[in-house]
Amino acid sequence: MHTLLRYFLVLFSASILSANSFATSLLDDPDNPIRLFALFHDDVPEHKKNSIYGAQIRPFIDEFEKITNRKIRVIYDERRPPYTNFNYHSEDHNKMFEDWKSLAWQYKIERHEKNEFHFSRNDRILLITDNFINGTPILGGVAGLASRPGYSAIASLHYGQTIGHELGHTFNAVHEHSEVFYNGWWCETFMTPTPLILRSNCLVFSEANQNRIKTYVDSLY
Repeated sequence: MHTLLRYFLVLFSASILSANSFATSLLDDPDNPIRLFALFHDDVPEHKKNSIYGAQIRPFIDEFEKITNRKIRVIYDERRPPYTNFNYHSEDHNKMFEDWKSLAWQYKIERHEKNEFHFSRNDRILLITDNFINGTPILGGVAGLASRPGYSAIASLHYGQTIGHELGHTFNAVHEHSEVFYNGWWCETFMTPTPLILRSNCLVFSEANQNRIKTYVDSLY
């Protein structure tokens, strides 16, 4: 019994050391950091906010840092008009998104001019919404949009992978390289363009999209 216990303790300690070793090996450029400003739209209920990081943001962060070996820092923001009350509902989603891109750029400038953050070309400004841009999850519609690649994105909470999907676009991932895996059941990678309810979320990028993200991020440094 004692021998078996010692074995598991050694195994557990080794896994912790391995995780810490990976964490400390991640690169972080203080002059040009990768930051995610996650803005909760005013329509997101309070009870949903606590679970968003673990369920939808953390899986993307883990995958991104593993792919790029670079840190990405998350900064939350809320109740900050005109950003968090932006009217994202629109049948003309392309025009709406152009308006959001301009506003997201203004957000970056504002936080820089207030000396809250140094300006970084690698900032990502994500508006997290409770609803679709148009349509509905059942009838179909637009759940999110993003610069491809670029600094701005909007993502609804209705699908578990939308945040990772839109952030993936900002780092040059594409629909064409999405995949569906089978491991006892079918799951979709982040960039699957039209999620199916019966399939689960893999919460990973396909190998081809991993390569695209890595190449793109490397080009920024």
